[in-house]
Amino acid sequence: MKLTINQRRVFNVLERFAAEGAGCPTNAALAERIGSDTSDAAKAFGDLRRLGVIGVVTIRSKRQVTIVATGSQTAPIEARHGMANA
Repeated sequence: MKLTINQRRVFNVLERFAAEGAGCPTNAALAERIGSDTSDAAKAFGDLRRLGVIGVVTIRSKRQVTIVATGSQTAPIEARHGMANA
């Protein structure tokens, strides 16, 4: 599957964060890292999700990403008020 430049850049950032076990960056942080605006980063993130390249769990605006090809994940979402990690 061929990804657009922004999709590839966002994927690379997510892959790096997952390899480091870091928390998933916000769309604004992704935009800053890829040298784009937030809406472009958000679109690329959503595209990756729709294409099945990444899996995403979201709890209260925090998200954890799984790189489907490798199974590597960004840091788990912290449990709040008795919620289990997703």
